[in-house]
Amino acid sequence: MLKRGISLVQAAKYLQVEQSTLYMALQKGQIPTTRRNGRTVVSQGALLDYQARKRTIL
Repeated sequence: MLKRGISLVQAAKYLQVEQSTLYMALQKGQIPTTRRNGRTVVSQGALLDYQARKRTIL
């Protein structure tokens, strides 16, 4: 993964979830995003944190 972040499509693939599931998590503020060159991206750290939180719930 890139240090500067990955696209939302790539993030959904990385998490192995549907894009709609990712968008819901983003809307709820569960995964922080940033804007880079006019695009919304997610950092690797944010994805790893989200995965860790989801694993503890299951």
